Amino acid sequence: MKREDLYYLAAGALGLGVALLGAIGTPRLERSGDAAAIVNGAPIPREALARAVLALANDSRNAMTGAREAEVLERLIEEELLVQRGIALGLAETDFAARRALVQSVLQLALAERSGAAPSEQELRRFHRDNAGFFAPDARFSASVAFLRESASAERIEATRAALASGAEAAGLGDPLTLPMPRGALARAEWVRFIGADAATAASRLAPGQVTAPTAASGGVFLVRINGFAAAPAPPYEQIAQQVRAEYDRRADEAAARAYIDRLKRAARIERIDGGR
Repeated sequence: MKREDLYYLAAGALGLGVALLGAIGTPRLERSGDAAAIVNGAPIPREALARAVLALANDSRNAMTGAREAEVLERLIEEELLVQRGIALGLAETDFAARRALVQSVLQLALAERSGAAPSEQELRRFHRDNAGFFAPDARFSASVAFLRESASAERIEATRAALASGAEAAGLGDPLTLPMPRGALARAEWVRFIGADAATAASRLAPGQVTAPTAASGGVFLVRINGFAAAPAPPYEQIAQQVRAEYDRRADEAAARAYIDRLKRAARIERIDGGR
């Protein structure tokens, strides 16, 4: 087996976490009996060897023998030597990929600190209730719509837009529409069916009373005045329970990572040069 193949196999069997054990600070053991090997003072824990052996056994059709276990240990030793050499060369400070891998691994440690009991349904329901606005769909809006065929002059388009802006009824301002425009409030996605995605998106970004710029449509342009918005309620918890749990976990992970970083900052001596804040 080629030497580079050996390292790729080790990485595949052990995973990035084991590869970075030394880089993120493998704990030093008091008794040599707790280590399978010690490389330049850095121990390779027997637990790490056992995990690596198990990973290789699960990924291989061949029986695990003493010789294969010894080969796994040699791979761990070589991997530790490479990690130590990378740190000595300053790759953790200068190599972007190495720094990113280290950051991600340390953040995983931070997230592991918050692992424990899953949130109860009562906690998730309270989270859903307290963040109803987040889980609510986009606000619905009512609008007045004028359509002008592509043959309409710029003067007519501008006059129609001014009339809409002044509060005039849309009926009679433009050319006949194939579909009658709804009078009630609809979600942006529902407006798309009547006036197309571009006009619906442009209208949804306006305040009540404002009129869109002429927005191209099949055979002409739309002018849309926003009449008002109606907030949509959040769906019941039962309908979006998985979404609520995912958002709860995302925010909890974010808070755990932020707390971990803040602790590191408090314990560090940081000097910001040239007035950096």
